[in-house]
Amino acid sequence: MRKIILPIALAATGFALAADIEIHGNVDFDVASYFDRDFDPTNAANQDIDLSVKANLDENVSVTVFTNTKSHATNADDASEIRHGLPRSTAINDLDNRYTGFNFDGVELRWTPYQDVSFIFGDLTYSAGAFNYYFWRDTGRYAVIARDHTIRGFGVEVGNSKFGEGKFYLGMTDKSKSSVSAFASYGLKLVNRPDEHLTITPSVDWAFGSEIGRSYGYTFGTELDYSKSLDVLNYSIYAVYGLHPYKEHGVHSFLIEPSMNYSIFNLGLNYFYAIVNKNYDAEPQIFTDDQMLFAIEPSFNITKKFTLGVSFEYHDPDCEKDKDEFKFLGMNFYVYPTLNTNLVFWFGYNFSKDKNPVVGESTKFSLGMSAHADF
Repeated sequence: MRKIILPIALAATGFALAADIEIHGNVDFDVASYFDRDFDPTNAANQDIDLSVKANLDENVSVTVFTNTKSHATNADDASEIRHGLPRSTAINDLDNRYTGFNFDGVELRWTPYQDVSFIFGDLTYSAGAFNYYFWRDTGRYAVIARDHTIRGFGVEVGNSKFGEGKFYLGMTDKSKSSVSAFASYGLKLVNRPDEHLTITPSVDWAFGSEIGRSYGYTFGTELDYSKSLDVLNYSIYAVYGLHPYKEHGVHSFLIEPSMNYSIFNLGLNYFYAIVNKNYDAEPQIFTDDQMLFAIEPSFNITKKFTLGVSFEYHDPDCEKDKDEFKFLGMNFYVYPTLNTNLVFWFGYNFSKDKNPVVGESTKFSLGMSAHADF
């Protein structure tokens, strides 16, 4: 890892001498132990690191290069996940898959000729309908409307945080050599007061071509985000509806995530359900692991830098199949050392039958630590 990161740091230092350079990134990493019924552990660790170097050529034009490194799990999914309740992660002694190189993850040229209008050329990544549920925050794997999709082409972004922001992207998809994708969304600020906010964001993603590289041609959806502050009482609700076809049958996805805070007490809830074609398995039709998910977590702010929470989750990967559902009960200890940084120490127990195809008997009790930082 040292040999990989050092050239990037040296190159960024060299660029800084020639232009106005900004370095941004987000870092996620974790370590966990999964215990079977005999209390024998399987230790695993992941990391997912994004770095970008932005060169401001003048006050209106910039160029950004994106890079990423991510652990590679050696199971069938071939993808690691940060702080997941299942052992979809890289064995801690599998150094070849834990420590992977930084890969080129895109480049963009951004031109802002007017204050609220930007033109973007290059690699454009978009998604819609992200989850706040902590296991599913990775839009590369989970979304209600559209997971991460990258195109190389042209984009326009308009608006501001006061009145609303919109975007339109058009380009060649990296999923197939014979398709073109278009994405459009607009976040309309219906209410934008200091103590109350309401935003509605419709979006559409459409792929054209003889071979589009995915099982659905289009997605439609709408996100609603409302929050209200009343002195010591604060509450919010985030709701999403998404629609896409699967084998000429519409798949409807619904998400609702209400939350509230009163003094030191917090309460968060997540409910997701997808109406799928019952003639087929649910897994290829949805953008999540579960056809139905319910999670709830009450928590208490012990201090400004420490919060204690108790979480309960119910997962059902396919509502038409028996004995694939499972329940998880755990405790979370949140630590906030500084702004945009958090640590989570957690443990929990999976309640499921030994023959459960998702959990089995290898992940009854688990504990671990995860960390996140933005800069």
